[in-house]
Amino acid sequence: MSRMFDWMIDYVYLLRGSTVMYIKRKPPKHYLEHIVEGKYPIILLPGMTIKWGFMRGIGNMLSLLGHPVYIVPKIGYNMAEVPKAALIVEEIIKENKLKNVIIVAHSKGGLVGKYLLIHANTEKEIKAVIALATPFSGTKLAKLVPYKAFRELYPDSAIIKDLATHTEVNKDIISIAPIFDNHIWSKAKCYLEGADNIEVPIRGHHKILFDRSIQEKIIKCIDKICSN
Repeated sequence: MSRMFDWMIDYVYLLRGSTVMYIKRKPPKHYLEHIVEGKYPIILLPGMTIKWGFMRGIGNMLSLLGHPVYIVPKIGYNMAEVPKAALIVEEIIKENKLKNVIIVAHSKGGLVGKYLLIHANTEKEIKAVIALATPFSGTKLAKLVPYKAFRELYPDSAIIKDLATHTEVNKDIISIAPIFDNHIWSKAKCYLEGADNIEVPIRGHHKILFDRSIQEKIIKCIDKICSN
């Protein structure tokens, strides 16, 4: 019964975030105008089926601290294959000549972030990836969804296996996972060997994006990255 309640609450947050996402489609001007010297650029990467606006609260928080915050409009609902989505993000980095980038990602966005660390970070433009509720070992739930885009999230998919073989970049990833994730059906959950794995007392795949304590934890993680 408690798990069913957790699902219901999480979907309330899904509805809340989706409503904001559809109403406020353009990023605030302060994302790229309120910049404090020394603050690293942030790229927001949403999960599958949601757009950047779902992460608007986190983006606003980081922008007001002085970080230049970049969104990736071309990624849309993040339904493209991981390598293709990574190319789109890489374009943003190159076009804006970004350095010391911190990617803040949700769910599948974290897979895109790790792919970039592996295949598109030759000049070390990307400093770190902060992944929230990311299925690094895949999720069995994906097999219940009869849609091509979800196949990448199968535990035995080619992309999940490929990412798993590249452990050398895990040291640059912070994986923040809810104690219960209704969308990640895997024993490993969001655990990533060699990464900074942080489990938080949040129950819900989407709810984790809206909890104030998690937003504060993201700030602390970024401050630590910037100080290294």
